[in-house]
Amino acid sequence: MPRRTLLEGAPRVSMQRLLDPRCSIVARLTLTLALIAVAVFAATGALLYWTLERELMRVEFDEVQNRIELVQRLLQESGEAGVDDEFRRKLDDVMAGHGNLLVWIHARDGRLLFASAPEPVGSFGSTGSSEAPSMFTLADGSTTAGCRVTIKEPGMAEGAKVTVALGVSMRGHVLGMYRNTVAWICALGFLATVVLAAVATRRGFRPVRRLAEQAARITPETLSLRLPPGGDDHELQALAASFNDALERLQQSHARLEAFNADVAHELRTPLAALISGIEVTLAMERPKAELAQLHATNLELLRRLGAIVGDMLFLARADVGEQAGDREQVSLAAEAGKVIEYYDGLLAEAGVSVALHGDAQVRCNRGLVRRAVSNLLSNALKYSSGTPPAPITVEIGQTEREVTLSVRNHGPTIARRDLPRLFDRFYRGEPSRSARDASHGLGLAIVRAIASMHGGSVDARSDDGITVVGFRLAK
Repeated sequence: MPRRTLLEGAPRVSMQRLLDPRCSIVARLTLTLALIAVAVFAATGALLYWTLERELMRVEFDEVQNRIELVQRLLQESGEAGVDDEFRRKLDDVMAGHGNLLVWIHARDGRLLFASAPEPVGSFGSTGSSEAPSMFTLADGSTTAGCRVTIKEPGMAEGAKVTVALGVSMRGHVLGMYRNTVAWICALGFLATVVLAAVATRRGFRPVRRLAEQAARITPETLSLRLPPGGDDHELQALAASFNDALERLQQSHARLEAFNADVAHELRTPLAALISGIEVTLAMERPKAELAQLHATNLELLRRLGAIVGDMLFLARADVGEQAGDREQVSLAAEAGKVIEYYDGLLAEAGVSVALHGDAQVRCNRGLVRRAVSNLLSNALKYSSGTPPAPITVEIGQTEREVTLSVRNHGPTIARRDLPRLFDRFYRGEPSRSARDASHGLGLAIVRAIASMHGGSVDARSDDGITVVGFRLAK
């Protein structure tokens, strides 16, 4: 049958089914990419948030350190005057433009000399103890970040404690705005990723959907159809090629089944017609007892032929579905072939044909099936041996590292090369001249192939210059 390529699709898959994550790769990939985007956005935002917070704290620390140094310098310059009006004026100039800058100065004995706000609650850090200011709370409940240092330089200010702090409300405001911005970015990124991922995956899976739609059009009546090769997508090329190979095997099996059914009908029609005709003639008029006995004998022979055909058909059917040979045991092929040759002694003597057996091999197999295969090969060779007197039939047994072989050689009409592959087909008898001599029903070599297949083996045949060799191989 000619091959055709599917070009038109079947009805498209519903959108609801396409977006169901339980049964849609597109939906699962879209959600996976969206979750990855959320994780990436969140991790990036958290890292940037941490970096921004650290930078703001570093700026605050530098600012506090600079103001502490200025206050120390002012104290050193004030000398004996200490914290007087001039000092307060200069300190006000230092604090100008920094409304969130707070300063406290304590004397060596703990007296509060200067305070720009009520004293804070809690302890302070020092300039050498941390890379960031210490957090503490003022009396009004606001939070600040600052440091306290003790002046160690000799002079009037020696031993005084200077505390400088900055309000952190600005830092909190900046970080809060940043958190909100990152949250919005993550939300928008998630939505954008879902949309873009859905579009990208749907476009990416478009060839797959097209292949599925085309495959859905294949029916038992259109087994000759084939999927297109899949374009430039290497994965789809392999998928389409594998599917087409499966279709090819299915089409061949379907064709063999149709041919088998036709052959069976043809083979059964002749004996059934003969049976019906004989019975009709018998019922038409009285017959002598001897004639009835002869007719019954003929009918019995036809029934046995029908029974043999049905039995062989059932055996081949089991082999077709992959049944393997059971009850295997280690046997000698030469010994089994010798028993078959001995069974054929009468027929061989009547035909004036001798049989030579060469070689031997040990193989694990079903003894009965192997004998049946050898018997069919020997029977086939005996039917088509020619010559006056007929040339001897040779049974040759050999082996390799992985398999054993048994072949039967006979002298007779050369089989056309085009017919050799069909020798093992069911009900095949070759040329009419050969078929006329064949009283069997054409399943002998097909059974040989089935037996070889049940042992993991194969069959082969060759014919040249009046010599035909037919045999089988069995895996060790």
